[in-house]
Amino acid sequence: MVIGHDLRMGYELTFWAGGDDLDPLETYRRLDAETIVGVRDVDADQLVDALATKLSGWTRSGERRDHQFILQPPGADPDGSPAFDVNIHPQHARFDGYGIEDGEDFNAIIDVMHSLGYRLFDPQVNERFG
Repeated sequence: MVIGHDLRMGYELTFWAGGDDLDPLETYRRLDAETIVGVRDVDADQLVDALATKLSGWTRSGERRDHQFILQPPGADPDGSPAFDVNIHPQHARFDGYGIEDGEDFNAIIDVMHSLGYRLFDPQVNERFG
């Protein structure tokens, strides 16, 4: 889904569940500002547990506030990249990837989120995926 983009630059993946009948771009734009009827609330503790369980060997650091942290795949430089800046909000989760050269790192995040019922919205192409 991110093929053709320079993955070493920043790349955002945003996920939410529900709201399938809503316009994805409009929903994406509104998620930070308001509660959207039809979009399911995120169970942040369940999501954090799933990331820890399903992403074996990945490390979590840099806790800034509840449900905001850095997530790095195996072999990453602990003080650098590749890394995902993770922000879990009431109705969506956002993963900003930096220094990612392997699309499989993105796919690992996508797989975990999909297993929990969250669909990907890719704001770089303004498309929501199943």
